[in-house]
Amino acid sequence: MEKNLIHSNELHFIDKKRIHRAVEQLVESLELAAGSTTGFNLYAVVESYFTDLDKRREINRLLHLEQDICEEVEEELGVYEM
Repeated sequence: MEKNLIHSNELHFIDKKRIHRAVEQLVESLELAAGSTTGFNLYAVVESYFTDLDKRREINRLLHLEQDICEEVEEELGVYEM
């Protein structure tokens, strides 16, 4: 059975419920007490990274990561415009 992989120019297609389930698994596997507390919300960070191009750029800039060429393509295609 072939698996359909999501590429970086399709991140916004990931269902938010799936993102939250994945974060729950991460929290459990790292044995964290919680994924969100006052001043820290791993769920919001991960969801924003996958669904909001501007937030992804901001996070990447904070982490000193180079801009992905896929972000430029997404912007040109107006992927996030409603």
